[in-house]
Amino acid sequence: MSETNYSDAQVEALVKALRARSAVMESHFVSGVAIYGAGFLGEWAARFLIEAGANVTCFIDRDPAKAGTHIHGIPVRLPDDCSLQEQQAIFIAARHVIRDVETLIDMQNPDACHISFDGYFVIRNYERLCAVRSRFLGWDARSLETFNALLISMLTGSIESCLRVMEKDMYFGLPEFSGNFDEIFVDAGAFAGDSVERFIWENLGTFRHIYAFEPGDRQYRAMTKRMQRLADEWAFDPASVSLERAGLAAENGSMACTFTADAPLRHGLTAEVERGEQQSVPVYSLDAYLDGRPVSFIKADVEGWEVDLLKGAEQTIRRCKPKMALCAYHYPSDLFEIAEMVHAMVPEYRFQLRQHAPLFGDFVLYCYTK
Repeated sequence: MSETNYSDAQVEALVKALRARSAVMESHFVSGVAIYGAGFLGEWAARFLIEAGANVTCFIDRDPAKAGTHIHGIPVRLPDDCSLQEQQAIFIAARHVIRDVETLIDMQNPDACHISFDGYFVIRNYERLCAVRSRFLGWDARSLETFNALLISMLTGSIESCLRVMEKDMYFGLPEFSGNFDEIFVDAGAFAGDSVERFIWENLGTFRHIYAFEPGDRQYRAMTKRMQRLADEWAFDPASVSLERAGLAAENGSMACTFTADAPLRHGLTAEVERGEQQSVPVYSLDAYLDGRPVSFIKADVEGWEVDLLKGAEQTIRRCKPKMALCAYHYPSDLFEIAEMVHAMVPEYRFQLRQHAPLFGDFVLYCYTK
C-alpha cells in the first residue's frame, strides 16, 4: 500500500483556515442567510441551519421552474433578480459547481461572505468526523486516504482529491464482496437491475437468492426485462429472484415516488408530497419483509434513506451480520452517522471506505465481519 497522499494534517490545516469564515457566517444567523442551490442538498441544509438557529431568508437557484416557489416556507429566487446583491451571507449547496458559484458571488457581491455548506458542516462536526476516521477506518490506509480526500473536497469545493482516490469497481471490488457462490443478496435501490447483473457476473450465476427493491416504475419494468434475459443467459431458476416495486425504510407504509420529468436518474422517495409528478409506492422494513429469513449481503443506494433502511433492518443485521455496501454520500452526516449506527448494532463489523466516481459522490462504506 502506497503512503497516504491526503493526510490528517492537511485536513486540519484547511479546517483552521476556514474557522474564521465559518464564524462570520454564524454571526449572520439572526439577520439572515441565503442558500444557493434549492436541490436535494439545499433542502437538507435549510433544515440543518434552521435547527442550528439560522434565519434562512431565501434559496437562490438558477432553475426557472423553481423561481417563485417555496421550500419549507422559504422562497426560491433566481440569481439574476438582485437576490445575490442583497445577501450578506450565502451557504453554497450546489455541490458540483461550488467554484463557479463562488466566482459568480464574488463578481456580483464582493462584500458577501460565502462558504460551501459541505465545508461548513465539516467544521461544525469536525470532532465527530475525526472520531469516526480514527476509530473505524484507522486500520486501512486506503480508507484513511479516501476519507481525508472527501473532507478536503468538502472544504475546498474542488473534486481533484476525489479524482485521485477514485476506484472503478463499485460494490464488488473488495475480496470479501465477490466470488461467494452461496449469497443471499438484497439490492436496495436496484434501479434498472445493473447492480444485480454485476452481482450475478461476479458470482458466475450461482447464488441462493436475490431480493431487489426499486420504487421507480420505468426502472422496475427495465429491471424485470433484464432479469428475464439474465435467467436465460445464466440458466438460473427465475424463482430464485424476488423483484419488488417498493422501497425500504424504517417501517412498513407507503411514500410518494417523485420524478423530475421522469428522468431515469432523478427519482426518489419522499414522505412529504409537495410538488412534481408523484406515485404512491409501498415501503417495507427489511425486518418485516424477510420475517426471519436470512441474508448475507446488503447493497443500499436509496437516495438518502440509508439511515432509515438500517433502522428497519436492525434485527436482520444483528442476527445475520451480513456484509453491507452502503452509499454514504447523500447527506454530509452520512460520513459519520452510518458507521456509528452499524457499529452500535454489531461491534464486530470492520469498515472500509472507497470513492467510485469522478465527482463528489458515489462513495461507499463497506461493512463486514472477519
